[in-house]
Amino acid sequence: MAEKESSQRIRVLIVDDDITSRYLVVATLEQAEMEVSEAGDGREALDLLAQGPLPDIMLLDVMMPVMDGYAACAQVRALPEGAHLPILMMTGLDDEASITQAYEVGATDFVGKPVSPQLLLHRIRYMVRASEATEALFHSQRRLAAAQRMARIGHWEWDVERVSPWWSEQALEIMGQRPGAGGCGLAPLLESTHARDKARVAAWFEELTQTLEPSELTHCIIGPDGEERYLRQFVEPRPQDAATSVPLYGAVQDITRLREAEDHIHRLAYFDNLTGLPNRVFFLQFLEQTLKLLPRHQRPGALLFLDLDNFKQVNDTLGHTSGDLLLQSVAERLVGSLRAIDLVSRFEGMDERQHLARLGGDEFALLLPEIHSGQDAARVASRILDALATPFTLKGHDVVVSPSIGITVFPEDGISASDLLRNSDLAMYHAKRAGKNTFKFFDASLNKSALTRLRTENALRHALENEELRLHFQPQLDTRTGRMQGLEALLRWRHPELGEISPAVFIPIAEETGLILPIGEWVMRTACQQLRAWQASGSAIQRVAVNVSACQFKNRDFTNLVARILAESGLDPACLELELTESILMDHADESIGMLHQLKALGVQLAIDDFGTGYSSLSYLKRFPIDRLKIDKSFIYNIENDRDNAAIAQAVIAMAETMALHVTAEGVETREQLQFLSASCCGEVQGFFFSKPVPVDEVPETIRRLAEHHNGTDSGASGEGLSESE
Repeated sequence: MAEKESSQRIRVLIVDDDITSRYLVVATLEQAEMEVSEAGDGREALDLLAQGPLPDIMLLDVMMPVMDGYAACAQVRALPEGAHLPILMMTGLDDEASITQAYEVGATDFVGKPVSPQLLLHRIRYMVRASEATEALFHSQRRLAAAQRMARIGHWEWDVERVSPWWSEQALEIMGQRPGAGGCGLAPLLESTHARDKARVAAWFEELTQTLEPSELTHCIIGPDGEERYLRQFVEPRPQDAATSVPLYGAVQDITRLREAEDHIHRLAYFDNLTGLPNRVFFLQFLEQTLKLLPRHQRPGALLFLDLDNFKQVNDTLGHTSGDLLLQSVAERLVGSLRAIDLVSRFEGMDERQHLARLGGDEFALLLPEIHSGQDAARVASRILDALATPFTLKGHDVVVSPSIGITVFPEDGISASDLLRNSDLAMYHAKRAGKNTFKFFDASLNKSALTRLRTENALRHALENEELRLHFQPQLDTRTGRMQGLEALLRWRHPELGEISPAVFIPIAEETGLILPIGEWVMRTACQQLRAWQASGSAIQRVAVNVSACQFKNRDFTNLVARILAESGLDPACLELELTESILMDHADESIGMLHQLKALGVQLAIDDFGTGYSSLSYLKRFPIDRLKIDKSFIYNIENDRDNAAIAQAVIAMAETMALHVTAEGVETREQLQFLSASCCGEVQGFFFSKPVPVDEVPETIRRLAEHHNGTDSGASGEGLSESE
C-alpha cells in the first residue's frame, strides 16, 4: 500500500450481511467524506478485492453466510498485498474466544456492535494512519535490507553491561556463519577471523567496552570457501534513553572487492605491469624511507643501477614482444641472483622483491639497505653479471645480453634519493664506456665530468644557429704523381666560452643526442657548396670526402637528403665521397648493402673509413659497392719498424688491388712512412706530413704550396715534410 497523501479520501470496504447496520455505517462514513464500497459476505468481499485496488481499511463483520469474517480475514491476509491492510472486525459477540480467534486470523483490531459513529470514525482514521506508518516502516526496512545486501553490510548491537554483541543475519552471513544459527557473542566473528588478526580483533572489542567511543577496524576472515575476505567494522555509541539500554550500535561491511580494487590501483601506481617488480615511484619512496633511518642505524648502504647492453638491438631485430619476454626473463634472473643476506631491510615485513625495481625501459635498480663495505655491493654485482651471462632463449633464438652496472654507496656518495640515483647512473655510463658487461663505482670525478658533458651538450644544441661550427679540409695526395686528388672535410667547433672543443668530445655527444642529424646535414651541404665554389673559381680539386655517422646512414631519408644537397649545390655526384666505418656497414649488413646501392645509383663515391679496426666479413666486403678503403692511422704508425702494422697495411693494399678498389692511408706523419707506402703501391695518402686540416680560407694557399712542391721534386710526394707545422 502506497503512503497516503493527506488530501486523498479514505477508501473503506464494509463487509456485513445486515443491510440496516451496513446502511447506517455507510451513511456515517460518506458524511465524513470517505469513499465506501460494500459487500454482503466474505466471498463477495474477496471478489471486490481481486478487482483492485485495495481499500485503505476493511470493516469486517464476523457472522455472515457463505463465508464468515474469520475465513475472509484469513484469506485477505494470504493475498500478496493483504498483509498490511488494516482490518477492523465488528461483531455482537463479546466473549474472549471470539476476540482471540479474530486476532489469530489476522484482525488489526476488534470492536463490538453497536459502534458509536464518532468512535468508529476516529478508530478508522487512527488505524489508517497507523497502517501507513507501519507500511512506510516496512518499505524502509526492505530498502535498507536491499541496500545492505548490495553493499554487503550487516549490523550488530551491544549492551556491554549486560550481554555480548548481537549480530543480524546479514552480519552473520558476511562473517561466513549460517544465518539463524544464533547471533550472540564474539565467537561467530572470532571463529572465522584470520589467525594473524584474532588477537587484534579481540583487543578492539575489549577496548570498546572501556572507551565507548566511535571506532573502526579492518581485518581479515577466512570464508567458508577457504578464501580470504576483508571486513570493516564501524561502531558508535547510541545515546541512552528510557526506551533502550543498548549503548553501542555497529555495522560490518564486506570490503573484499574494494580491497581488491585498491590493491589493483596500488599495483598500477607502484609496480611494473610487465615484470611485477616495483616501479620508479615505489623504489624512490622506499629509498627515501631507508635514507631517513641512516642516523639511527649508522651503517652504509648501496644503490646499484643496471642497464642492459644492446637491448635496443634485440627489440629492433626480434620485435617488441621478444623484447618484453627478455625483460621478464632478466627480472626473474635478477631476483634469483639475490640472497636474503643481501637484502637485510630496516623495515619489518618488507618483501625482498621490493628492493629490486624496474625504473623503465631496460633500466633496473637494486637497493642494498645495509652493507659492511663497498665489497659487499661488488659481490652482488658480480653475481648479477654471472646470472645474466647465460644466453636467453626467445622464440627459438639464443640472445646474449650483458648488464652495465653503476654502484653508489651512501652516505659516502650522497644522502638524498635524487643524488644517489644520479650518481649510480653516472657510474653505469662509466661502466659502458669501459667496455660494458662490468660494474663501476661512483666517484666525484664522474660528477664533474657529467657536468662538463651536460654543459657541452647544451652548448652544442645552439652551435648551428650561433654559427659556431666550421669546416677544415685536409688534402689527399696521389703517391705516384704527388698531385692533390681531394680533400676530407673535418668538423671543428669553437665556443665563445668553452673555447676550441675536440671532435672526439662533441661528436659522440652529437650522436647520442641525435644532434648529429642536423649537424651532419650541415657538414655535407657546406662541403658540397664549398667544393662547387672552388671549382667555379678554376680549382682542379676532384672530390671532397664527408664522414657519415651511423645515425645518418640508418635514417630512411638519407639517400633523398644526399640527392637534394647535390641538386641544391650543383656539384657533380662523382665529386662527393661518403666515408662510412666498418661497424656502421656490418650492423644489419644486408640492409646496408641495399642503402649503399641506392647511394651508388646517385653517382657518389663510397669509402670504408678506418678499415681494419672493425669486423668486416670478406664475403660482405665483396658485395659492398664501394670505391675506396682507408687504412686506419693506427696501422700506419711506426710502419717502417712494426712488422705487424706493415703486414696488415700491405695485405689491405694487395686485397684492394685485387678487388679493383682505391686505397688511402691516413695519418702519414713521416717521410719513412710515405716511402714505405709508396713502395707498397698505396695509391693515396693524407696526414700531417703534407698538411694539417686547414680552414676554408687557407685551402687555396695549401693547394698552391703543395703544387709548388710537386713541381720542384722529381719523385711525386716523396719529399721532406710539407706541412707548415712541421
